[in-house]
Amino acid sequence: FKPKETPGPKYELLVSLCQALVLLQFNEGDDLTLPQLQAAVGLEDRDEMERLLLSLSLGKEGSRVLQKRDHDADKKKKTRMNVHDQDTFRVQSNFKSNSRRIKITNIMMKETKEEREKTVEAVSRDRLYLIDAVLVRIMKARKTILHQQLIPQVLEQVKVPAQPADVKKRIETLIEREYMERDPADRNRYNYLA
Repeated sequence: FKPKETPGPKYELLVSLCQALVLLQFNEGDDLTLPQLQAAVGLEDRDEMERLLLSLSLGKEGSRVLQKRDHDADKKKKTRMNVHDQDTFRVQSNFKSNSRRIKITNIMMKETKEEREKTVEAVSRDRLYLIDAVLVRIMKARKTILHQQLIPQVLEQVKVPAQPADVKKRIETLIEREYMERDPADRNRYNYLA
């Protein structure tokens, strides 16, 4: 890669295939918009194209090979961190970098609130299964155990953060599902049911 107007050094860009396809489009034209690039590259996902353009134009210093010009740039001073369909991109004519080999990584989009909630829910569900498995493993080995001994053992074996209240809830569900029972003579003792 070498900026067109400058006689400066050549740079070796380490980019993904899609980033390379986007950069190749600038051999044909100077100012291109997101819809033009999307049609030329054949990428249907607008969000993915936006990520590609942002990584090439607003990445870290020394890797901004494209220059982004907002469609309403005369009204404001700062470049937006998202791409509008009328925003134009061009090769950075005064591109300079300290290194000859430049790795340009894709920008990861932020997780939405729904995705975050889904992830938290899945992790919580997995933790419950993990607590169940640890409880059954301990009960299977011990056959009978006091409540005061069981809780610390479970918390020690479970490698994820868990509260004694979580363990107590899981004990109740295992009692309901008949994996274990409270000892009829001592309510603080649990017996394993094979």
